[in-house]
Amino acid sequence: MKNSSLLMLSSLLISSVVWGAESESWSVQSTEKQFEKTSELIYKSSDGTQTNVPSLTPSAQSKTAVSVSNKKQTQAKTLTVRPDSMSLNQEFWIFDAWVEFHSDEDRDGYFNHFSVEFDADTEYSSAQVYARLYLGKDEVFKEYHTTSNFNIFSDNNTDSFVVESELLNGFSPAEYEVLIELYDAYNDELVAVFDGNDDADLYLLSLESNEYESVQVIVVREHGGSLSLWGLLLIPLIFVTRLFKKSN
Repeated sequence: MKNSSLLMLSSLLISSVVWGAESESWSVQSTEKQFEKTSELIYKSSDGTQTNVPSLTPSAQSKTAVSVSNKKQTQAKTLTVRPDSMSLNQEFWIFDAWVEFHSDEDRDGYFNHFSVEFDADTEYSSAQVYARLYLGKDEVFKEYHTTSNFNIFSDNNTDSFVVESELLNGFSPAEYEVLIELYDAYNDELVAVFDGNDDADLYLLSLESNEYESVQVIVVREHGGSLSLWGLLLIPLIFVTRLFKKSN
């Protein structure tokens, strides 16, 4: 009976920890880049706010851009089931994606600053799209950035899109996976999905947010024992005195 009670108590404690971890707030700041044009700093948090989202396309004032802007004000999405890419529109796809790490201040192997670059293609000569980027752990994916509208051109490999992000808080040190959802900006239809199952570059990413970047300061204390600073200063004086005596 005692063992059963302990087991129940442990289960409740574990559940509380997991629930607490999932309900923690988080925030990320990012910039976007395409064709050597970089956006302003964009801030996104768990409460759904995303600020400073200028479009990188000339049609920033279009009806489509307004639609996506409104969509960005909704609660950040959380996925517990991966989207079925086989059931999506086959007129769009993500050809490749890769990750670059930038900053690991405490040198523990977990980075808080990184970039995701992906090359989206379409069977059309051009199309306007946007993307949602997620970080996943234990098959739970949190949306950490929603891009502005951007243009892609057929299967051109020079129109890749870069999202450079800094995890500010809410991401404990772990191995994460990036999942990318691509949307048609014209009708907000999900048209392509790309994750670690498609490309190993998006899998097992060692990441943590800023509050876990603890830089250790090592203080070295030196003890001179019985030989003090004054003793060190007297050594050359004694040496000079002995030389003087020998000369006499």
